Amino acid sequence: DVPGHKKVVVDIGYGGTFYAFLSAEQLGLDVCSSKTRDLVNAASAVTEAVKKQFKLHHPESEDLAFLYGTILTDGKDAFSEEPTTNICVFADEQVDRSPTGSGVTARIALQYHKGLIQLNQTRTFRSSTTGSLFTGKAVK
Repeated sequence: DVPGHKKVVVDIGYGGTFYAFLSAEQLGLDVCSSKTRDLVNAASAVTEAVKKQFKLHHPESEDLAFLYGTILTDGKDAFSEEPTTNICVFADEQVDRSPTGSGVTARIALQYHKGLIQLNQTRTFRSSTTGSLFTGKAVK
């Protein structure tokens, strides 16, 4: 339940730190065309809601069991040759200029876990703010 919005479904993934992931569409936004401030406000609301409603656990270190931020996506998680776009809002409402290394790693892990990509299938990720691209793939 995200105050100021509605109930949404998030995935939580780990790629060096934990992030909440959801399509910006669930919040009535478009990651490619909405104003950055609107995306930041919505992502921050999700981060705070998840922190209040969900306890994270890290199998090796409880010091790592915290939500670093929220990544809003275009919802295109199934494999495609076309890039999938996201915005990463982390820490104190900072926006990553890149698709985010730990965020891409976490998205790859989630996509693989859900059966949306296969091992060694390369995905391309685009930052909605700068257009920069990262690639990633699950290897084991």
